[in-house]
Amino acid sequence: QKEHGIRLLDAQLASGGIIDPVTSHRLPIEVAYKRGMLDEEMTHMLSTPSDDNKGFYDPNTEETLTYQKLKDRCIKDDTTGVYLLPLSEKAVAMKPAYDEEQIKDTFKKTTVSVPAGTFTGKTVTIWELINSEYFTEEQRRDLIRQYRSGKVTVEKIIRIVITVIEEKEA
Repeated sequence: QKEHGIRLLDAQLASGGIIDPVTSHRLPIEVAYKRGMLDEEMTHMLSTPSDDNKGFYDPNTEETLTYQKLKDRCIKDDTTGVYLLPLSEKAVAMKPAYDEEQIKDTFKKTTVSVPAGTFTGKTVTIWELINSEYFTEEQRRDLIRQYRSGKVTVEKIIRIVITVIEEKEA
């Protein structure tokens, strides 16, 4: 039960912050702690990077980082407010570990039993799930990009997909 909650909170942090159940706004972890939404132990656990929440790849350094560490390396675009990661010449020239067809083929062959939502109890492919109502186009592209880099495994993609579905169904 606790591990499931931690996974959901990690997913919230990775996608913009802890969701305040009253206002539905995303909050930084420190604010969530100050408002009593998290206890000290949980705040420490979520603030301490571990291999489980290092799922974001920096092509410049070839490191796998937490969402926050990668965001810290980004530059905020003044016009759009979007955070962009400047790419080095080396990163631009890097050949992806997998091409589009390989990724699509792997995601269409990899099945998972979904514990919640529309697909409860059904065995479906990762491809079907990331192309379902649970994922935006941006989320789908991000998952494919992470996998393409070769730094995120199919197993990690499965964990992310299930966490997103469970979070949306909670």
